[in-house]
Amino acid sequence: MSKTESEILPIISRLEAMVKDESKRIQVRNFDLYGLNLARVTFDHETRIFTLKEFRGNQLFEFDNIDLAAIDIYETLRDLKLTF
Repeated sequence: MSKTESEILPIISRLEAMVKDESKRIQVRNFDLYGLNLARVTFDHETRIFTLKEFRGNQLFEFDNIDLAAIDIYETLRDLKLTF
C-alpha cells in the first residue's frame, strides 16, 4: 500500500459488507496482521450493533456507528505495526 492510499477504507468496506450480507442474523469477521488474529468483529442485524473483541488486550467494545468501529479496528492493527 502506498503512502497515499487509505488504510481505513478497506476496513470500512469489510464492515459495510457485514451490514449488507443478510444471509445470517450475526455476521462475523476476523482482522489479522502478520498472520496474527488481532480482533473479531460481529454485527447483529437485529440490534445494528458492532461488537469488537480485541485479543491482545482481551477487551470487548460495542459500537452503533460503523466509523467508530473502523477506527478502533484500525488502531488495533496500527498498534501491532508500530511494535515492528
